Amino acid sequence: MKVLLFMLLGLAVAGGAWSQSYEALEHVDRLVDLSGIVMVADTGEVVYQKSFGFADHQSKKAIDEHTLFPLASLTKPFTAMAIGILQEQGRLNLDDPIAEYLVQFASNPTLTIRHLIEHRSGLIRDLTDQRVISPYELIELEDLVDAIAKAPMRSKAGSTYQYSNANYQVLARLVEEVADQSYESYLKEYILQPAGMAATCVLEDFGPPELAKGHAHGNLLAGYHFSHAYGSGNLASTVSDLYAFAKAWKAGVFGVPSKLLGWMHGSLQGRAYREHTGHLGSGYATCLRFFEDEDLVVIVLLNTQFPDVLELVDTLSAEALGLSINHTDGREWDPVGSSLDRTVFQGGDGDSLALQMKNGILMVQPMQGRPVYLKRVGEGVYRDLEHPLFTHHLFADESGSLSAYEIRGLVRSTRYERVF
Repeated sequence: MKVLLFMLLGLAVAGGAWSQSYEALEHVDRLVDLSGIVMVADTGEVVYQKSFGFADHQSKKAIDEHTLFPLASLTKPFTAMAIGILQEQGRLNLDDPIAEYLVQFASNPTLTIRHLIEHRSGLIRDLTDQRVISPYELIELEDLVDAIAKAPMRSKAGSTYQYSNANYQVLARLVEEVADQSYESYLKEYILQPAGMAATCVLEDFGPPELAKGHAHGNLLAGYHFSHAYGSGNLASTVSDLYAFAKAWKAGVFGVPSKLLGWMHGSLQGRAYREHTGHLGSGYATCLRFFEDEDLVVIVLLNTQFPDVLELVDTLSAEALGLSINHTDGREWDPVGSSLDRTVFQGGDGDSLALQMKNGILMVQPMQGRPVYLKRVGEGVYRDLEHPLFTHHLFADESGSLSAYEIRGLVRSTRYERVF
C-alpha cells in the first residue's frame, strides 16, 4: 500500500533512552497482540530479548530463542549470498545472461543474474498472484522455473525496479545448476555451517512439527507448502541462529562481494543500515537489520500476520540508539460535525494524497493504491485499524481551517501540507 511507504520512509527522530524499550514493546503488544520473539544485540552482546504469545496458540507452547520460524522473504539475502559466493569461486559472473545456465530463458537473452538479484528482471512477481500455482500444493523447482519463464513479462529486463519472488526462485535453481548440488546442501556447506546456524533449514513441504504455527488474531492459519517459495521464502531459522549469522556477517566471514547482495538499504537519523523483511499470508512476519557503523543488530520473528514489522524494528532500533520521536506540534483540527470535500496534501518529498469525509468516515486516498479508512479515536486523531501502530492527525491554521495532515508511527512521522 502506497500510504505505508509515506509512513516509513525519510522521516526525522530526536533524542531518547534505551530504558524505554520494554515500555514501547508493551505498548505495541497491547495494540496488536504480538506473538513471536525480538532481540537487540549491541557490541557483541544481547542487550534485549523478549518473547510474546505462543509458538502454538492451541497447545500454549512457549516461544524462546530456539523456536523455529519461517523466514519468508528474509530467505532472499541467503540466496543472493550463495550467488555471491559462486561468483567469488569463479563459477559465474553477475552480469552473465541467465540463459547461459537455464535453457528456459533462451528467448530472453538480455536478462542477467544481476537483474534477478536487484529486482530489475521484469519477471512476474509471484505465480500465486495469477493463481498459476497454489501455495498449498507441492511444485517441483524445475516446474516452478518453467512456469516463471512462460509467464508474461511485466517490463523489459533491466529497465524498472519491481520486487519479485520469482527472481529468487530462479536464482535458487541457478545455484543448483552451477554448483551441481542441491540448493540446501550448498547453503549448508558455504553459509549455514560457517556461521554456526545449526538449527536453520530449508523447508520443502509444510515444515517440521517444531515450526512455530502461523496465526491471525489468535486463530491458527492453514500452512503453506514451502515448495512454492523455493529460494524466495523457504528457509526457517531461530533468533539465536540469525544472531550467529549476524556476527559472522559483520566479521566478514563470507567476503565483501556476497555481503553486498540482496539486502535493502535505509537509515534512521543518519544511521545507515541493511535489512530484509519477510511476510507470509499463512501468518508470519520477520526482519533482520544490521547497522553499518554501529555494532547493532535487531531481529524480529513473528508467527502472526503483522503488516507493520518495520515500525516494530524502528522502535527497537531507536531505543538502542537513544532516539525517540520528534512529532510536530500544532492546533488539532477535528472534522466532527463538519464536511470535508476532497482536499489534496503534499509531503516534503513531493508525494501527494487526498483526504475526504464521506458518509461520516474520513478517507485517505494515495495517488496510487486503494484508499485507507480512518476511525476517530480522539479530537483530531484517527487510526487505521489495519495498521494500529500508526495514528493520523489533522491540524488547523490560525483561522481554524484545515492546513496539515500528519502520520505518526512509534518512531517516525511525516507531515503533509494542504495544497488545495
